[in-house]
Amino acid sequence: MAWRRHWTTATTTALCVAACAALGCSDDSTTPVGPGTSATGGTGGQGGATGEGGQGGSGEVSNCTELPPTRVIGNWDVVPFQRIEDVFNLGVVAFHELGVDVRFAVDGVQVADVQIPTLNERTGVHEYWFELVPASYPDGPLSVTATIVPDCPGHEERELTPLTLYANSGGSLSNATIRWADCENGDDAAGDGSETSPYQTIEKALVEVGSGGTVYLKAGSCYELTADLDAANYDYWTTVRPAPGVSRADVTIVTYGTGSSTGRFGQDMIRWQEVGLYKDVDPGYSTLLYLETDHRVWFDGAELYDARGQWNGGNLIGGNSPYHVYYTDALIRDIMNSGYGFGRNVTMDNIGSDVFRGSSGLTSINLTVNGIDSGSTDAHPDFFQFYHPDSTVDNVVVYNTKVYDMGAQGIFGSAGAVENVAFVNLLMEKDPADSALTSQLTGDWNHVLLWHLTTVDSGFFIREPENLRNFFVQNGVWASLHAGEATSLDGFTIDHNHVAGLTWQQTEPMGDHATVGDPLFVDVDADDYRLQASSPAALAGTVLPGVPTDVDGNPYHGESPSLGAFAQ
Repeated sequence: MAWRRHWTTATTTALCVAACAALGCSDDSTTPVGPGTSATGGTGGQGGATGEGGQGGSGEVSNCTELPPTRVIGNWDVVPFQRIEDVFNLGVVAFHELGVDVRFAVDGVQVADVQIPTLNERTGVHEYWFELVPASYPDGPLSVTATIVPDCPGHEERELTPLTLYANSGGSLSNATIRWADCENGDDAAGDGSETSPYQTIEKALVEVGSGGTVYLKAGSCYELTADLDAANYDYWTTVRPAPGVSRADVTIVTYGTGSSTGRFGQDMIRWQEVGLYKDVDPGYSTLLYLETDHRVWFDGAELYDARGQWNGGNLIGGNSPYHVYYTDALIRDIMNSGYGFGRNVTMDNIGSDVFRGSSGLTSINLTVNGIDSGSTDAHPDFFQFYHPDSTVDNVVVYNTKVYDMGAQGIFGSAGAVENVAFVNLLMEKDPADSALTSQLTGDWNHVLLWHLTTVDSGFFIREPENLRNFFVQNGVWASLHAGEATSLDGFTIDHNHVAGLTWQQTEPMGDHATVGDPLFVDVDADDYRLQASSPAALAGTVLPGVPTDVDGNPYHGESPSLGAFAQ
């Protein structure tokens, strides 16, 4: 299958000029680059197209040495160790102030060089992706690598950790075995795991189904996870899901609390699909699951919660590091601390403390948070907290996020070093509006993108800028944005922003191309923070490379995108 790219010199030149204009390069410092190499090794790739409203990587930009060198930001948007039978769109989310290309290789052979993020229909994300064709390879493991290359010479590329997937077009790795469990009427001793004679426990069904098989759960609220059986340590994702015709609401599993459930579930490589999992323990620290070293778990369409509510204490997952957890299309609710290392298309409801605590490689894509409220606890919640004394957090992507009813600080930075972080397309709405909680940045930070943020009733305070450098604060709609009396800061690019109001210390807004006043949201009472056509922030932005669409996937205007997280 041929690799496809839709690319023109005119488009390249326009994007190069736009990227450099946003950062102070001269127009004559741009050099257009042609389409690049095609795919090899029988693997299809998808080059990005810049259609109406598209903005992307710009090809190499020459003579940008006046800009301090920075490292690109990006991570995989895929759950590893999947068996791939058909064409699989495999992608990366990546950002840099001057744009990037992403070069993909399979088993050491380059297969695609993607310059522009486009919609990956498999994930619903605009990202850098190519088509992996498993029929081009014998059944077995594939090592996929991605190198994110900055379009500006002198900046630093990033090679992501190799990703293992399994080609399986021939079906030799498939396991069609199905075992059934019924917590009410099953029997581990007398049953054979069939639909008519199911086992009683999930553990028994998992041991019997084998690596890569599927466990069907009949409707029931009496399932408990224990460590009563030896761990299976499977190589392939083994799925636990409701039986056909049974919904997620009909299958709930206690992981820690009643009976003999302790949270110390010993199975590895389990994909919990469309089931409910919860803990039910006394107040204090506890986790839904506690994983062993190098164990992996995938919550795919699952619902996870604390049966005693968001102020009961504890976290979602704990374990003996390193362990690996993946969330796709999941619902996380009524939990004290809710963060993860990788999540896509996740909803969080009723969080009692921090949503995220910074960790290297953290990737969150398409997240909606409905309610952060510490209640009468002593919690001091943040949407995103960076507090990690004596360590460095590197390479964090928070892409397409909406936070409503945020009884919390937004982004909080404190002790520890932070490098290479991208907050792109982010809404933070504080409630109650008159609380003193505000985003505030201190600590040692290097290279941060704050692109297309909308903050409602939530101030953003650059509190201690002395050790903050290489910040790009662009295309935002802010309740307030301030660093005392300063209108500019060394190490900061602040441009094309709108603020609802100035603080008592400010006489004018920060940065270039700044406006002040009512942003004219469509309907504040209905939490509709799109901009009216007459808003001073409408169509007032600068083109930012690699951000073709807004937080909801709607295209930004290709020449003058609106400010904030929502396109016109």
